[in-house]
Amino acid sequence: MTDLNVPAGSADGNASPRFQSDVEDDKEKTKANKEVLDAVAKWDAMGVDVDKKTLEGRKANRGFTIAMGKTSNEGTEGLRKDKRAQTLPAANTRRGDHILSAESQESLFKMNEVLKARYRRGSVNVAAISIIPDEEFVNCWKESTDGHLHGTMTEGQSHGDEREREFHIIDKLPGALPPIVSCHKGSKGFRDTTPNQDNFSVTYFKNGWNMACAFDGHGPFGHIVSTRTVQSVPYFVAKSESFPANIEAAMIEAFEKSQKELVVHALENSWDVQASGSTAVACMWKMEGNKAIVWTANAGDSRCVIGSEKTKLMLFETEDHKPQTEKEKARIEASGGEVRTQTYPDGWVNHRIFVKGEDFPGLCMARTLGDESVKAHGVIATPECKMTEVDLATDPFILLASDGVWEFLESDFVIKAVAKKIKTDGPERTVQKLQREAKKRWRQEEGDYCDDITSVLIQLGERS
Repeated sequence: MTDLNVPAGSADGNASPRFQSDVEDDKEKTKANKEVLDAVAKWDAMGVDVDKKTLEGRKANRGFTIAMGKTSNEGTEGLRKDKRAQTLPAANTRRGDHILSAESQESLFKMNEVLKARYRRGSVNVAAISIIPDEEFVNCWKESTDGHLHGTMTEGQSHGDEREREFHIIDKLPGALPPIVSCHKGSKGFRDTTPNQDNFSVTYFKNGWNMACAFDGHGPFGHIVSTRTVQSVPYFVAKSESFPANIEAAMIEAFEKSQKELVVHALENSWDVQASGSTAVACMWKMEGNKAIVWTANAGDSRCVIGSEKTKLMLFETEDHKPQTEKEKARIEASGGEVRTQTYPDGWVNHRIFVKGEDFPGLCMARTLGDESVKAHGVIATPECKMTEVDLATDPFILLASDGVWEFLESDFVIKAVAKKIKTDGPERTVQKLQREAKKRWRQEEGDYCDDITSVLIQLGERS
């Protein structure tokens, strides 16, 4: 199969990396413009007039508005059904959530009822954690931060729509180079009405530390998990006695307390946390002289990379927690979980995690927030934390993104392409192009199925 990460005309991925969609636009623009004019010349229509100047500098994939008179339908019978809406694409869930059987759903329901009963008796280890009221979040942002932003719970969106956002204290992200955030709803198929399950947050603590989160929900209530935890993780960091003296301890504490708060929230609000969860990647950064200190914490396959605009090299990337990763698989199997592998006709291999002997939950990641049904079976909420120092002279940048970006794009390629595009197109348009490229790759590989896609781009230091 052709390597989609290598631009056409180059021998390897090191030569002037470009997003494939840009390469194809440039190749097709001249050809497409000529084809439009040739086609119009052959139409048997009155009143057709195309100004050739409208084609200059226009991308081939943009639409044209042409005033047309009456056309003949001769020869078109049978080419198109009148009721096109009845033509449904084939279901495609191999990269989506595992479809639970009726028996599995009944088992999960019973597990949740047992958990509720134990919680009411005070015998669950989450009893020491209380639900964080909305006003307590707001008070925390006022007391501990110079500003906070997170995505809101948004309904009724279509494929490609941006998640709405909510600001606290600030009305826009501060600084000469503010972070650029984009969170697009994916598509689970024809006429998809499911919510966007990705979410994000950016928090500016008063002590000089900053934090960004990109979380990717899954399962029937994954959107609740991600929306809740992009707020609770920075909240618990702010409340931690370890912060800011011990960033690693504060981040681990925040993830683990967010897991407990999530379970309580589910029990009190009657939503099922047994098979709903979220992957999570968070980073904290602070400037110290001519360098930046960056801490990352990740659980699952949402990823953070650090790159240089000057060298176009990758300086750091987090490690995905996949079921087939040796250390992750060993922990899961030792805890009573099992990893099952399925190979599809095209050779693609999928690995999912189940409770041993059961058909749930079918997770594709080995660490998550939520997913209470497998917390006793090795799927932990504890993140992996790493610290990196970066030289501000290299014009470094941080990119956090959900699996919607990383499924078909390699980290090295993204770093090189983003570094190049920032210089020519600026950071906001660069993020737009990255989102567009990711969607294009999903369409090529999975047809009508496209994951939700989130990117958070942070440029560190100043730019001349």
